[in-house]
Amino acid sequence: MHRILLLGTGGIAGHHVEEFAEIPGCSIVACVDQVPGRAATFAAVSKIGDFFESLEAAIAWGQFDAAINATPDGAHMATTLALLAEGKHVFCEKPLAPNHADALAMTEAAEAAGVVNMVNLTYRNSPAIQEARRMVQAGEIGELRHVEASYRQSWLVSKSWGDWRVEDKWL
Repeated sequence: MHRILLLGTGGIAGHHVEEFAEIPGCSIVACVDQVPGRAATFAAVSKIGDFFESLEAAIAWGQFDAAINATPDGAHMATTLALLAEGKHVFCEKPLAPNHADALAMTEAAEAAGVVNMVNLTYRNSPAIQEARRMVQAGEIGELRHVEASYRQSWLVSKSWGDWRVEDKWL
């Protein structure tokens, strides 16, 4: 059984609880949130056995093999590095880091620890992407020589979401 720690209990956390419950051999055994009371409430609602109000407390407990890092973007690097230093695999929400230097530091830390640090890319499991993968593997479209992809989302051009060119929250 793979024991997983859920770090961060905000908006995406419930989705992770649902999705990881579908994977045989995986169990979210604890959650962490630094907002007082939030981890306890999330654990009760999600039927998660243990909860902590700091990553340090969860690491001291140590009864997990890997972590889902669902913290706010700005916390990804520090929290992921702390987990990697303990030899824990990390499944990190996107973006991995706000810049190349930080992402590289996280990559090098994972490699040095001999563990996996991966990013949750939103379209990895979409039916269209999976079908394209199947077609390529089956050789149905010939030899693959070049791939060009675009991530087109209306919220990137809609002013109602803010302006990605001047607001750091869009990275």
